[in-house]
Amino acid sequence: MGNTNITQEVLLEEIERIREVLIDTALKEGLASKNTVKVSQVLDMMLNELEEIY
Repeated sequence: MGNTNITQEVLLEEIERIREVLIDTALKEGLASKNTVKVSQVLDMMLNELEEIY
């Protein structure tokens, strides 16, 4: 399916963007901050979604 490749590519780009946000947030606010935990949870959901595609 050609559509899956587009979705996968977009998802990979978004995962990388969220990963950068997570690192930035953790460095500024600490690993245990509410914002860091929220961003981490979003990243986890996206990684789970990616795993379903593969």
